Amino acid sequence: MTGLLLGEVFRSAARAVPHRTAAVLGERALTFAELDAAADRAARFLAAHGVRRGDRVACLAGASLEAAAVFAGAARAGAVFVPADPGAGEARLAEIVRAAGPGLVVTDPGRTEAGARLARASAVRHVVLPDLNDTPEGYPGGPSAEARAPLAEAPDEADPCVIVFTGSGRPRGVVLSHRVCVLRTHPGCRPDAGTVLVCGFPPGHWSAWAALLRQWQARGTAVLLERPDPVAICAAVRGHRAERLVCAPETWAGVLDTAPHHLASLRFADAEAIGPPAAGPRLLEDIRTATPHARVRAFLTAPETGDVAVLDHADARRRPESCGLPAPGTEARVAGGELSVRGPLLFGGYFGDKRATDAALRDGWFRTGWPAAADADGHLRVYDGGEVPPRLRDD
Repeated sequence: MTGLLLGEVFRSAARAVPHRTAAVLGERALTFAELDAAADRAARFLAAHGVRRGDRVACLAGASLEAAAVFAGAARAGAVFVPADPGAGEARLAEIVRAAGPGLVVTDPGRTEAGARLARASAVRHVVLPDLNDTPEGYPGGPSAEARAPLAEAPDEADPCVIVFTGSGRPRGVVLSHRVCVLRTHPGCRPDAGTVLVCGFPPGHWSAWAALLRQWQARGTAVLLERPDPVAICAAVRGHRAERLVCAPETWAGVLDTAPHHLASLRFADAEAIGPPAAGPRLLEDIRTATPHARVRAFLTAPETGDVAVLDHADARRRPESCGLPAPGTEARVAGGELSVRGPLLFGGYFGDKRATDAALRDGWFRTGWPAAADADGHLRVYDGGEVPPRLRDD
């Protein structure tokens, strides 16, 4: 790799393991060499439509290999990828697009009409993702336009490459740089074998993209699901003999109620909660029972921070109230009953909202707003509201 650049993750994997399968969706599959080539074509495609360094590209697409190519291609073109959950509803999607102010909205063919309506309402241009099997001549804009489209100058590690919109009220854009995205998903953060992953997060969710990028950095295969419901997840784990599964705690509960006997191949079972409450000890015990050969872990994360805390199944037995120790690369403190974190994995601020950024980031610390406490050896407890018990200390 030539730096901590998102586009270089795919280039590096293609050079190292060109014929290894990078992504599978139904009957379709891409090797790392094919994904890297598709990223190049996607970068040229975006450039042909006027996308330049720093421009935002909103992507409204389900699980698709084409969306994965645009994710990589946008980074390579110096653009900023804005994932939008197709299940959020048109009103919410319109709010996100208006807040992001993208130069382009891209959709998969199945959402052409919805994308066109969204683009018209937001006064933004709309294009449909080209099929990965298209040659450059088959791309919209014609062969000459695509071939001549100049790529932007190479992005810098500090440049934004992703904006994740969160919140149930007014959308708030979490800005993530190339450096932060690569560091958060580097195999050193979760030193797992790069084998076969089934991702249990919906395709518009940032945790899905983070899980895929983590797998691709480890040069392993990612299984994408059109609808990551418990039935599809169990079938994918069994059908691909997947060694790793990552889901939200509530999805894990559904998986365990559906077909736990399909999970025997798992060696890593991760329950990832986006904010409190973290996965509870009872759920981790149930996952352990269904996956006796797997390392079972609970992660507490946020878009602004990446992983905040990590709890192994064995620790959950001894410390049922804990959500774990601070994650690698993250420093945590509890002051005034609130958890704050700092480190190289923090976001770069809220897009277009300096006031909110200044309120959340102070002296290099991000104030999570989560009620919390810490015990004497650093284990954290984060509350979903309520009082912090006095027997836990406040630093």
